[in-house]
Amino acid sequence: MQHTIAIIDSDDCFSALLISRLSKQLPDFLSYPIRREVLVSVPTLLLDCQFLLYNQFEIAEEEIMTHCAPDRIPVLIPLLSEVPPFPPKDIFMIVHEVESRAGLGKIPLPDHSSVQTCLTLSFVPLKEREAHVLHQIRASSTRFDHIIRLDIMPGILMPEDPPSWNLEEGTRSVGISELLMRLRQKRMVTSQISSFLEPDPYGDLRFGRPEHSDDLITCHPRTLYNLISRTVSYLENLDGRSLLMAVCDGISFKRIHTLCKPFTHLEILTPLHVEKDIMLCNEIDAIQKAHLGSTHIDFPFSLKYPARSSERNQREVRTIPVGARS
Repeated sequence: MQHTIAIIDSDDCFSALLISRLSKQLPDFLSYPIRREVLVSVPTLLLDCQFLLYNQFEIAEEEIMTHCAPDRIPVLIPLLSEVPPFPPKDIFMIVHEVESRAGLGKIPLPDHSSVQTCLTLSFVPLKEREAHVLHQIRASSTRFDHIIRLDIMPGILMPEDPPSWNLEEGTRSVGISELLMRLRQKRMVTSQISSFLEPDPYGDLRFGRPEHSDDLITCHPRTLYNLISRTVSYLENLDGRSLLMAVCDGISFKRIHTLCKPFTHLEILTPLHVEKDIMLCNEIDAIQKAHLGSTHIDFPFSLKYPARSSERNQREVRTIPVGARS
């Protein structure tokens, strides 16, 4: 069934530009504008609508609900920021929000194996990166029985330890530096992987911190490849579906090209308006060309400014089909 997106905004130029962008980014979605005065005279216009993008200054959510059937309420997405002075959202931001709310951007289940491997390449700040990674872990926890997270980055870019790791009476795993050394010396048995993992409160397992900040970014690519291979083998021996999620940040593009090879799913986190950085776009394009067999997902981010009582992140998703170029 084709998704339908209604747009309520009196700015015809903005609506036309938004529809054009939606058609380009989401070709399977049908977008069309609706005038508020027309909706008032024909209240059944929203009955077949799955998504409604609306200008909060022109129509209130309460009024929209009066035109919807109780069992067929569309997904409501405001066109204006919810933070004063309520500027219009970036069009890319709106499109990505539609994709996210439509359930796109999830890590797919493995096709021919019990283990899925996903590499997340980050070009955004740590806070934005972690918002996405934790969202993916939580979303994947209902679809995968086991999740292991592997951080490949300098120590300064690594996420903070969960509070449970700092308990004096808690049992800490041997750090990943020891694991890398055993792999180099060929003293590692796959079944021993579990002794290097620690549980996160988010539902995944994570390797212990390295002894030195640069241990993971300076070790030989063959050692990292061996680590990934051994971890996949360990997960293959477990019951149910498993996910290995590697998060890569702050390393060279040359190493990124090498790291991509053993992964079947690739995510690229970039800031909004990444097209302004020609060199970064060229590098990302080269990565995508080299891995056309993977699903490429680009996650531009835009942080909302914190409200007085809380701080919220707005995630946006742009899906690039296999073999296509952005």
